[in-house]
Amino acid sequence: MSVKDADKIDAIGIEEDTNTLVFLIADPYQWVIQEYEHLKAFQTKINNYVHFIESGQYKEKYPDRSFDGFRIEAVFSYKWSDAGESFFAAGKKQLAERGIDFTYTLREAKK
Repeated sequence: MSVKDADKIDAIGIEEDTNTLVFLIADPYQWVIQEYEHLKAFQTKINNYVHFIESGQYKEKYPDRSFDGFRIEAVFSYKWSDAGESFFAAGKKQLAERGIDFTYTLREAKK
């Protein structure tokens, strides 16, 4: 799964030491071609994750558990564009207002 699979959660897990439910978005695509479509796909994916959190759908997977926080982590195979950086910074602020942390990192190259 990836950012282009908007209706699927790429991965979900619990960060035990902070009791945070963490949602992963995997992005294996380059940014040089179709940047607008790339950002649009990312926005759709994030919106779907937010809906999943705010609607409480995660409780189906974790019915007997409450969480102290939620985080969406985006992991990229390729460095994002300047427009991507602006988009992610704005998204981080907007998500924080909803009580959701957002991080984005470049995946380390395999050795």
